[in-house]
Amino acid sequence: MARLPTITLTALLAAAAPHAAHAQAAPEKPEIHLAAAGLGFPYLPFMVASQRGSFREEGLAVRIAVFQGGAKALEALLGGSADVVAGAYSNTITMGAKGQKLVAFAIQADCPDWVFGVTRKSAGAIRSVADLVGKRIGVSSPGSSFHMGVNYLLTRAGLKPSDVSIIGIGSSSGAVAAARAGLVDALMVNDPVATILMASGDLHPLVEMRTQGGNRAAFGGDYTEAAMYTTKRFAEANPRTVQAVANAIVKAERWLATATAEDVAQSVPPDYVTADKAVFAEAFRHVRCLSRDGRMTSEAAKTVLDVLTAFDPVLGAAKVDLGATYDNTFVERAPK
Repeated sequence: MARLPTITLTALLAAAAPHAAHAQAAPEKPEIHLAAAGLGFPYLPFMVASQRGSFREEGLAVRIAVFQGGAKALEALLGGSADVVAGAYSNTITMGAKGQKLVAFAIQADCPDWVFGVTRKSAGAIRSVADLVGKRIGVSSPGSSFHMGVNYLLTRAGLKPSDVSIIGIGSSSGAVAAARAGLVDALMVNDPVATILMASGDLHPLVEMRTQGGNRAAFGGDYTEAAMYTTKRFAEANPRTVQAVANAIVKAERWLATATAEDVAQSVPPDYVTADKAVFAEAFRHVRCLSRDGRMTSEAAKTVLDVLTAFDPVLGAAKVDLGATYDNTFVERAPK
């Protein structure tokens, strides 16, 4: 397997001898490679699962590589250098339209936790999404779910995706630097970056999708973002491995549901915190839609499809079996 060409979190790469905590049979593949789309709060469950030892307890040694955007993480999966992705559920739909069978088996967040806004430099001239014609928009990477979200907001405002210039700026420190340097006029970010930039006055929100209400106002329904997904082939060949990952994710989600912001700040690797832990803890208090059980709903899947087809006529003409893009049976079997 090729080495993942990404920024690797050294704290997450410890491959201690795995040991199963449950009576279920051992995973078929005890060491797996996980490609992460970024370091935003929607991906906290997999980060906490690694840092708190939940993967090891399930008999897994998980090597994690963090990419500057979901498109690159998806490429790693399709290219064979990753087994599982922590990325956008929407990828299972867009790839399904192209004949690639991907399946989300554990949802991490029920909303994208996005804030779409303008930078300090452009705040006076841009009052709404409709004012973005000809402007530079920062996203984690072209083709990412951040990019898709921008496309939808542009379409809803009566613009075309081609009316703006899209620039990949990453989703953590790169996004902070780009906003403060005025390299973009507007950008799509999630926490903790959103809180950092808003607190310093470098981001003026136009649309917020960090709560259930904001999510529904922006997308017309529950838009599920972060998920754990893999290829259908891998899931069918390694069901115990996928089950072990799902068990660890659900365990982390249950812990996150009752943990304090300070506890969470102490339970992620230093590389993850793009600001000091006090700012990280403050950002965590804004999070309102981390999943508590890893389940996907048919209504949320339909909302994601509706959002994607709003700006992509090719996808709109394709026949996608939504039921095949997610599988709740793994999280439903997670130990209680």
